[in-house]
Amino acid sequence: MNSKLVKESLGKFSEVVSFNYPAVGWYFSSEEIEDSFIFRKSRWVCMFMYTKMVMNKGKRIRFSGDHDNACNGPAEYFGFVEIEDEGGIFLAETERIFKTIKISKAYTRETATLIHPPKDKYLYMERLDNIDDGREIEVVNIFPRNPAQLLKLATLSSYDRLSNDNTISPNCSACQCLFTIPYHEQFKNNPKSVIGLFDVVARNYIPDDMIAFSMPSGRFIEMANHIEGSFLDKNFKNPASF
Repeated sequence: MNSKLVKESLGKFSEVVSFNYPAVGWYFSSEEIEDSFIFRKSRWVCMFMYTKMVMNKGKRIRFSGDHDNACNGPAEYFGFVEIEDEGGIFLAETERIFKTIKISKAYTRETATLIHPPKDKYLYMERLDNIDDGREIEVVNIFPRNPAQLLKLATLSSYDRLSNDNTISPNCSACQCLFTIPYHEQFKNNPKSVIGLFDVVARNYIPDDMIAFSMPSGRFIEMANHIEGSFLDKNFKNPASF
């Protein structure tokens, strides 16, 4: 969705929900945009080592298939390269996230079904308020200040739906929860919101009070348009019995 429309929707959310970190948007481009941080290092690094750079300094990160020796997660989970088949050893025996290699392999197989080919050569992650109005935003990440604010967002996710499973919290890497899975939701008839940043490794580089609430940009705009008339409407008075 157009960046300008997405930013207008963020303004609607900001009137009724509190956030402790700036919203982030993701977009594809063929351009090598100047002053972008390139996620490519000669040693292993996690993209979340640079969270403060994006949030506080307004930098954008550029992702592609060229990750050198940095964590290969973004290149794989963002669709730039095939997932490396290392026999399930890394997640089961190196990180010990899964009890057995069998479980690790099953997780990798399922993960592969959620990945879509990138629309262009590069994928950028940037503070939403810094993104040019002409960009087409694919995914939006917002960061509720506390559980009460998270509750508002999760409740609004089901405001217009017949089912009650419209917010999910999948077991996945942090980069998957911010982009891969909400981007995958974009291709569904009723896209769900994703609560995340529960990656035990990435949490070493993420502020303690940061939890992400992510969704396709189209769903973000749709939810923002539902605020008026809902329980989040500024003119709504809760019944005294509440």
